Amino acid sequence: MKFPDSMRIGILPLRHLLEVNYDNERNPYFASGVEANFIRVLSEFLGFSYQLVITDDGEWGQQQDDGNWTGIIGLVHRNEADIAIAHLTMSVERSSAADFLFYTVEQNSFVTNLPAFVMKSSFYFSPFHTYVWISIICAVIIMPLLFMILTRKKIAFHELLFRLFSILLGQQNCIASNDLKSKILIGAWLIFALIVSSSYRTVLLSTMMVPQYAYDVRNIKELAAAILDGKYKATTSKGSVDRDLLTESVDESLQVIGEHIFEVSWFSEDNIVVAPKYIEDFTAVLGPRFFFLLEYGEPPYTTKRIFRETISFWNVGLAVRKDFCCTQLIEKYIARILNTGIYEKFYEDELFKARFNFNWRDIDEKIKALTLTDLVGAFIMLGVGFCIALVVFLIELRRINLIPIPFK
Repeated sequence: MKFPDSMRIGILPLRHLLEVNYDNERNPYFASGVEANFIRVLSEFLGFSYQLVITDDGEWGQQQDDGNWTGIIGLVHRNEADIAIAHLTMSVERSSAADFLFYTVEQNSFVTNLPAFVMKSSFYFSPFHTYVWISIICAVIIMPLLFMILTRKKIAFHELLFRLFSILLGQQNCIASNDLKSKILIGAWLIFALIVSSSYRTVLLSTMMVPQYAYDVRNIKELAAAILDGKYKATTSKGSVDRDLLTESVDESLQVIGEHIFEVSWFSEDNIVVAPKYIEDFTAVLGPRFFFLLEYGEPPYTTKRIFRETISFWNVGLAVRKDFCCTQLIEKYIARILNTGIYEKFYEDELFKARFNFNWRDIDEKIKALTLTDLVGAFIMLGVGFCIALVVFLIELRRINLIPIPFK
């Protein structure tokens, strides 16, 4: 049977895949894109012209309660299009409405913003855990008391506290004593001070030199835990099968995400499906991995992080009307296009465009000079110390004025 001279192709405009323009009569035609070029080559091989039919509801295709289909699957099912293409996921349900001809594999994954580089003003507290700081404070308070009890020296508590604390800070100071008890206590404190101060300086330098990042998730388990804690949210494209896929999964983390994920429209003002250009902070978006690579780029040409974990593998195919005459012939030429690497070439060309258009200014520099904001905590502590010293000085002046001076 002769192949038709003209075909109706149902499409859902997709950025990087099926980009369209309109002529003076508002008829759509392909502008660029991986799958647009794929259809062009296929039409040249088979010698047919085509008319593009764009779905009005902006969906790929879901079966409704009354048995009808939405999206471009509905166009094929209602005989409003002969074939349909828009990176369609092949499923058992959709196969009941149209035949599918495989041409690639879809990997679904999550994408998030790369965590921002931060330098906390309290970075000098970072070297030790909270419990370690509490233990050090307790040791500084208890040690003078222990020294006074065991040695019975007539030294004021505040003077012992000041001397021991200055030793901890690495200052030159000593407590004169000849008895063995005092020497043991002083020796133990010197060892303690050496370990604490050396550890603090080493870790502090590392903390200042190594970039610190905001809260981030890197895998499915971390994302599920963050969603339960209310720290993250997850979204996916409206009209996709992602929510059902997650809720029906045997993995508990995926089930949690599926219960909390919500759908948002990926339609732009130009009625093109586009992956979200601006992803909100603490938000993970679920979608096709290669679609994300085309939209956001690949490391290091990107400001996004795509999870290494793959949620699912789906075959992607060309939807064909059930009673179409030449399905096997289309399948034959699709195989030729795939085997010769033409489809892969189209994909690499689009990926190169993403690299070429990448703006390096969008990436935060990992090495930054310390600013006043970064050191504000240290200056605050210095100011508090000055205030305390001033208060003590005024109290001492007051006490001196209250001391009676004897007259001769």
